[in-house]
Amino acid sequence: MTGGPSDKQAVDPEALAGALRALGLLYGASQPLAETIAGAKTEAEAIRIYIERERPHLLSCYELETLVKMVQAARESSAEAKASVEQFSPKNR
Repeated sequence: MTGGPSDKQAVDPEALAGALRALGLLYGASQPLAETIAGAKTEAEAIRIYIERERPHLLSCYELETLVKMVQAARESSAEAKASVEQFSPKNR
């Protein structure tokens, strides 16, 4: 059967990608986000997986749950960044 609750993805990779992009955290990922977060049962779990695999250096400065809340807040605000810190160039002004 298709269309049932079990067919729906637990996490929306596009919405999560938008939030990560807005914070400058998606740039330079080693693989597509959907592959990285495959199997995550919740959005918070997907964010934790992504940060631990793709941005572990952030954990030396931030608590993991703080980063999760930042990404969730960015997703909720639907903010798209013009250029992230990692991509900034003076010519982008």
